[in-house]
Amino acid sequence: MHGKISCVLLLCATASAADFATVYSIKTYGASGNGKTLDTAAIQKAIDAANGAGGGVVYFPAGSFLSGTIMLKSNVTLYLSPGAVLLGSKRMEDYSPKHLIYATGVANIAIEGGGAIDGQGDSFLDKDLKPLPRPSPLIEIWDSHGIRVQDITIRKAPAWTFHTKNCDDVKVRGISLLNNLRAINTDGIDIDSSRNVIVSDSHIEAGDDCIVLKTTDRGGPARSTENVTVTNNVLVSAASALKLGTESFGDFRHIVFSNSVIRESRTGLALLAKDGGTMEDVRFQNIVMTTAPKWGQGVEWPIEVDIDKRTAQSRLSHIRDIGFSDITVYTRGRILVEGTAESPIEHISFRNVLLRMSGYEKIDRVKKMNGGSKTSASGMPDYGPTPAAMIFAYVKGLMLDGIATVWPSGGEVPDRAAIFGDRLENVLITDFQGSASLQGGRPIRIENSKEVRQ
Repeated sequence: MHGKISCVLLLCATASAADFATVYSIKTYGASGNGKTLDTAAIQKAIDAANGAGGGVVYFPAGSFLSGTIMLKSNVTLYLSPGAVLLGSKRMEDYSPKHLIYATGVANIAIEGGGAIDGQGDSFLDKDLKPLPRPSPLIEIWDSHGIRVQDITIRKAPAWTFHTKNCDDVKVRGISLLNNLRAINTDGIDIDSSRNVIVSDSHIEAGDDCIVLKTTDRGGPARSTENVTVTNNVLVSAASALKLGTESFGDFRHIVFSNSVIRESRTGLALLAKDGGTMEDVRFQNIVMTTAPKWGQGVEWPIEVDIDKRTAQSRLSHIRDIGFSDITVYTRGRILVEGTAESPIEHISFRNVLLRMSGYEKIDRVKKMNGGSKTSASGMPDYGPTPAAMIFAYVKGLMLDGIATVWPSGGEVPDRAAIFGDRLENVLITDFQGSASLQGGRPIRIENSKEVRQ
């Protein structure tokens, strides 16, 4: 039988794409499962056997299976049963390439089953929590289609956790992704130059961005990221919970983020375009968020939409046709939407947005999120220190409907507007329910603008 057993015996209680496929138990191929002996070769033999037979399920029974890099191949499902842990090695020499799970040019692959993947990320940090040489991303998939990750726990990634590049038809559902919130660059899910993607029903905690869409230029010219739905998630991030950019060499379009809760994140929602790509037709809707400073210090940006240049030589990006609706924010921070004179943000709307301020940040030295150490060399404007709850600059086509601001009571109250605008064109403000922080102050302050209706 070459290690084959019927899926009816092992998996009949589940309802997944793996049902009734031929099953290849890694134990049959020599895996020990004691968490100490390196099981890479045994796991790879099972994958190769399943792939060679035209496809099948590679089955992990309960136990801890220590491994270096494994190559996932077409028509293969990794099924981690409840109680099974795929344990990433602590030794860099066990990774070639530098990933725990790697796939390129494959079709119809899955990781599922109720078990866990543990990257042992804390082993790649020094005593000051600075990163040592480490595998990254933990799961790396290139140039592939038909990708499923569902009903598993992924924890303690040393750096990026799950990255797709140039992929199509990607579904992530029902996972728990739990990284060290103080470990830098421990992104949750990075969707890069990929199309037709759904991320849903998951709980993600990350020391960097939870779910981030990119268009990098690694491995050739950047492709677009498009047709993406992200919904029904709970997110905690030391950086941005939901983000587009900053890598934006290609375009982004047809994207919806919805029905999610964001907790204790420095930034809730961000579109940061710095490399010449266009971000368009993006919607954020039905989201509740609470922001918190990164590692207990710094500023909070519940929403930031920004066009900048990574370097002085970078091409200018474009952002247009963006909508935020039914958003509730608990924050000390402010919302910033900033284009440029040469590339204003076009057609952006905020509908039914409640900003409940929990305090006042000191903003005299505040800068917008740079998203890259070279950004300051670009010479672009920065409205970060502006004293207002919502800041808009260089926008053409702005709609604000049903905006409400609630300021904290008691203590020293700085002078803050609810809405500030500069260099705006074609503005419509309706059903405004906000106020300035000071009684009798001006709630809406717009200057150097035209075609403003309120």
